Amino acid sequence: MRRFAFLIAIFCLWVAGGKTSLAGAWPREEGTFFAAAGGNVVLFGDAARPVYYDPTLYLEYGLTPRITLGIDGYTADKGTAGSLLGFAQLSFGSLDRPSRTAVSVAAGLTRIPTGATDQTFRLGLHWGRGADWGWVSTDYAMTFGSTIGKFQEKLTLTSGYRFNDTWTGLLSAEAGLGLELDFYAKISPSVVYHLNDRVSLRASYTQALTGDGGGAAGLQAWFNF
Repeated sequence: MRRFAFLIAIFCLWVAGGKTSLAGAWPREEGTFFAAAGGNVVLFGDAARPVYYDPTLYLEYGLTPRITLGIDGYTADKGTAGSLLGFAQLSFGSLDRPSRTAVSVAAGLTRIPTGATDQTFRLGLHWGRGADWGWVSTDYAMTFGSTIGKFQEKLTLTSGYRFNDTWTGLLSAEAGLGLELDFYAKISPSVVYHLNDRVSLRASYTQALTGDGGGAAGLQAWFNF
């Protein structure tokens, strides 16, 4: 059943047919910042796990043409767990090619449902390919908590389509193992409205494919500076 749900998540993404502005394999332009903040604002059904309000905070800085530094913060498990990690990402290969590959490392703290704070380390592998119409990307993350002594895994597939300079459509599917090593999967279509070169607004709907099967509508703001 777990493998079946995982394959469904992948299938839903690629049928709808790249990159959210959140990292991926593309490095941030040297000397520039990107920030994103938001979360779900309306819940549907019995949404609690794996979809809840789930506020996020994200920041990137382009240190060099190949190295991106950042902060990644989020909550999960109905607000009883959350992480704040600092990360560094290194891009490989020619920066002029449509395909990009990168690796990232992160470290920080995770609050687990028991209330304890866990030292956390994360390794990420990233691949993406751009096209005239948009892009596709794959992001894999393996996280280890030194206190609880468990490995978590997450695979995220994202596809984006540029309708014009004002509107972009996104579809992302995520599957992995949570803090209790429970399998989860969810899918999230969204649309991005670019107010100008610096500010964009993203409206999304996230549907759980496992757990309670709940859904949520979300809002997020993106800033480039």
